Amino acid sequence: MHELSLVKSLLQQVEPYQDRPIKKVVLEVGTMTCVDPERLVFCFDMVKEEAGLSDVNLQINMQQAIAKCQQCEREFKLQQLGQPCECGSYHYTIGTGRDLNLIEIEFNDV
Repeated sequence: MHELSLVKSLLQQVEPYQDRPIKKVVLEVGTMTCVDPERLVFCFDMVKEEAGLSDVNLQINMQQAIAKCQQCEREFKLQQLGQPCECGSYHYTIGTGRDLNLIEIEFNDV
């Protein structure tokens, strides 16, 4: 369950902002990251109280993987690794969908 180590890393990134009441943390997770969003939320809920973030919600926005075929130069949605382009080529470059980014920290009004 590598999601727990990802959550611990996330908490380190959020820690400098805890001087203000945090309402929500938003992550963007690419579909090719091998991260299970449900497990990520489960792990976050499991440790958020001990990190002083008991009222914080974790929102995950999934980012679809997009690849560009080097044969026909079309872009297509990549559902899984090893999937060929519609032209049958396996020679493509993955443009999006491999990132996991903290994109927003929303604060409560004071």
